[in-house]
Amino acid sequence: MSKLSPVVSVLLVVTMLKPATASVQDRRELIQVVNDHENEELIFYIGPIDLPAGAGHHMVKQPPLLTATVPIDAYLYAFDLEMLAGDGQPMPTRVLHHVNLIDPDHRELFSPIARRLFAAGGETQPASLPRVLGIPLEKDQQLVVSAMFHNPTEQSYPGARLKVTLRYRTEGLVFPIGVYPVYIDVMGPIGEKDFDLPVGRFEQYWEGSPAIDGRLLAAGGHMHDHATSLEFEDVTTGKVLWKTGPELDENGRVAAVPVGKFWWKGGIPLKADHTYRLTVVYDNPGQPLVNGGMGVLGGIFLPSRGAEWPRLDPQNPDYVTNMEKTRLTAERRAMGMMGGEGESGEHTAGSHGH
Repeated sequence: MSKLSPVVSVLLVVTMLKPATASVQDRRELIQVVNDHENEELIFYIGPIDLPAGAGHHMVKQPPLLTATVPIDAYLYAFDLEMLAGDGQPMPTRVLHHVNLIDPDHRELFSPIARRLFAAGGETQPASLPRVLGIPLEKDQQLVVSAMFHNPTEQSYPGARLKVTLRYRTEGLVFPIGVYPVYIDVMGPIGEKDFDLPVGRFEQYWEGSPAIDGRLLAAGGHMHDHATSLEFEDVTTGKVLWKTGPELDENGRVAAVPVGKFWWKGGIPLKADHTYRLTVVYDNPGQPLVNGGMGVLGGIFLPSRGAEWPRLDPQNPDYVTNMEKTRLTAERRAMGMMGGEGESGEHTAGSHGH
């Protein structure tokens, strides 16, 4: 694997750490990366975090933006997550609002912002790729970790930790084949990610084009309560490529979003000269909800043979703005303040990733 630019990595990490609301040592104590060689697992522990009973995310002292160093060259093919109480016992994952692992040295497919390597909320289910496929990670590359917690349960959980397990394999003679994460938000790459929900039917969409040709091998999504569908369409041809709706729990709340797996048929072609639209639809039967809506597609993309992923431009205005908003949002949460991307007000929706 090619090595990342140390200049880009160092500059970004230094930027992330100021202005500091926690010392470097405090930040290091809030994240641990363990490489389980025997089981081929990279394990990220985030915390400890105190979660009082019935606490909204504005009532929890959130971790600041964290950085982690990848210890090995690897190809990721599966993930799982769980919440652990202070005594190490499992606890409800619904206390996780969201967690993001951001790769600041590579760009997204549909926009020039930093690549979202992994994003999950409390409703996210374990997922895996065929073992012939893998998302490449490079030894010593930096990952930026953003996490937020709340506690809608009636029990307090002091010293809780999030455990994210990324399963991997190392490079062989032929496999794995390198694939890459894709992130699309109905609010676009910059700015607020939550949006207000009026009463009745409401839809929100964003359009864009991929930087290179390739195939979408899998797609999942995130929606809040009262969502009815998430749709990905090729606007150029007028063809709907993927559509799903949320799975609900016994209380009618979003419990999961089904994952579309397209690798068995060779994937869904995406072309750089086509325009694509992601649309989320809501039907709100009650009162207007401030920041009550969200719609995200997270997928896996295989570039066409010979296609080169565009280089990241750390001076691109969208890239700079997105990273700065990510940093400021985390700092405000760590100080117990609201504000920043996706956090301009309270909402009643479920967990999500930005």
